[in-house]
Amino acid sequence: MEPPLIPDDEAERLQKLYSFGVLDTEADPKFDDISELTRYLAGTEIGIVSLVDSNRQWFKSCVGAPLGQQETPRDISFCGHTILQREPLIIPDALADPRFADNPLVVGEPYLRFYAGFPLITADGFVIGSLCAISRQPHQLNDDQINGIRRLAKLTVQQLEYLLESTLLAADASAMTVEQLRGLTSERLSSLERLISRDQMVQMLDLMFSMELESEFSLMRCRFRDYERVNSTLGGIVAEEYMNEAARRVLASIPRSASVARFSDAELIVLLPFFVEQGELRKVAERILAFANHIYRSGQQSLSMALSIGIAVRRQNYDGSEAILADTSMAVRMASRLSGNAYRFIDGESRVAARESYRLESEFREAIAAKALEPFLQPIVNLSTTEPIGFEALARWPRSDGLLLPNTFIPLAAECGLTGELDLLIIEKALAAMPLLAQPVPLREMRLSFNVSGILLEDQELRKRLLGLIDDNPCPPGWRLQVELLEDIFQDTSGEFSQFLAALVERHVRIAIDDFGTGYSSLARLISLPIQAVKIDRAFICQLTDDTDSPRTLLRTMLTMLTDLNLEVTAEGVEDEQQRQWLLRHGTVTAQGFLFSVPISISESITLLQKLDYRPRAIPIKGRRIQDTRRRQLRSYLRLPFLGGRRNSD
Repeated sequence: MEPPLIPDDEAERLQKLYSFGVLDTEADPKFDDISELTRYLAGTEIGIVSLVDSNRQWFKSCVGAPLGQQETPRDISFCGHTILQREPLIIPDALADPRFADNPLVVGEPYLRFYAGFPLITADGFVIGSLCAISRQPHQLNDDQINGIRRLAKLTVQQLEYLLESTLLAADASAMTVEQLRGLTSERLSSLERLISRDQMVQMLDLMFSMELESEFSLMRCRFRDYERVNSTLGGIVAEEYMNEAARRVLASIPRSASVARFSDAELIVLLPFFVEQGELRKVAERILAFANHIYRSGQQSLSMALSIGIAVRRQNYDGSEAILADTSMAVRMASRLSGNAYRFIDGESRVAARESYRLESEFREAIAAKALEPFLQPIVNLSTTEPIGFEALARWPRSDGLLLPNTFIPLAAECGLTGELDLLIIEKALAAMPLLAQPVPLREMRLSFNVSGILLEDQELRKRLLGLIDDNPCPPGWRLQVELLEDIFQDTSGEFSQFLAALVERHVRIAIDDFGTGYSSLARLISLPIQAVKIDRAFICQLTDDTDSPRTLLRTMLTMLTDLNLEVTAEGVEDEQQRQWLLRHGTVTAQGFLFSVPISISESITLLQKLDYRPRAIPIKGRRIQDTRRRQLRSYLRLPFLGGRRNSD
């Protein structure tokens, strides 16, 4: 056996090695990822990250057949020879090489036959160890494999440098204030996470595509949909804590051989070598989703981990990393349109659908810019008379190929970040139509109701624009506006939210909870906030036709509670006479649904009002507005057609 020589720069080399502070540290998944990929590229059983100390070689990572120990004496190490050169040391068959034929690691456990060591060279030129591919059988590497593992060796050194930087940064950060931490760049913050970087993931993928190997793998793109909301409402530091927790949950859910990268602000990419069967991948995806379903608590905040996963499988169907990453992006978009946390695989049919979705998204952006979407109005009726007492404005998209309904474009609006703009466009057009709607029913008490999304409420500028629209479009006499907010929005306990509700009340706008019973409402919030109305979700109404009593009991209890709280109740989704009669018997006054009318255009709504046998009568007037209202009443009466257009001669 030929023991390795000592390099001329041994003292400086050891000083450099020790500066990384990595010897005798715990296992690190990032280095295990590199070892896993090394044996994958080499086609061997074992991959090792080995660091050569003064009298030993120590394994930062060893993946594959276990060696039974984390270090060996330097004088019998193969890597001791590797650090003497700057090119790979490749031993096809150790028994046939005089330097190693009688080495204890060859003639005894673990009976090594093939060794390929790639020197780990630091930026200042010191060789501190090697990245090894090892087999118990004779083996060969082709040029592509050698070039690929050479690049992995560079990646290993980069990871050591990232580890050193994060250690120093953590020490600095311990003395920093919160405000100083806010100033850290996202790149430096990402180095604190127990993940590989985006660049490292792309390098891994490029390596795998550059090798002429038949091995297969899969990619999962995990998009945490609430990240932007957390970032905008709670700030960047909480958002980073949120994503760190997301990463921990993903890491706890996946096989040890998998790699995870923070790929963008809200996304993680999971690389799964050898996983290509849908059954196996479904199990992994479902484990991730199960972890994500648990609420994350940050201080006093309870945050959901809303997650969509897009999955692409590489067999021989991709020619590079960009293509497979693009497919995971398509798949995650489709998963985002499913209810709740979900995953989707990409396939030929899905790819066509995704491309159609991209085309539709582009057209939707153009439609928003051109203000091409229109409000359709669904009558809100008096349950007893079935006459309209108002309308709810709902978005529709008129196109050359027909009228698109919200279930087609609302998900697009959410993905594009245009939900707030869509809200404002529909509200603007509905407000502009109010004077026309009021003409057939002068002085009649009516309401115009519209929906406001959480996206609009979270954006101060959008809120200001909404209040501006209300100020610029005063209601005709007898008319009143109503804003419908989803239950979950009322989780927001911030002062800004309460101030916005107060600003609506100052403008005599009614506030209603939409889809009541399907989300979050606390009785304390119902009492403390200026809520005046509740709309019962159609899910409760449709169960009135069931044979069981439980749905009726639940709805009856709900109606009693809301009535006792002095909240007006509107039943949504009333579709048959049996439902109407039950609601009437239990004190419900107003409703909407297909039994009365589908959503109709503004012109059709005007025609509907013109058909009413309506006679104007006085309406309740609040003190300080009485004089202005009387003047408007007088002008309106003088214009009424049944008075023959007579004018007061005085």
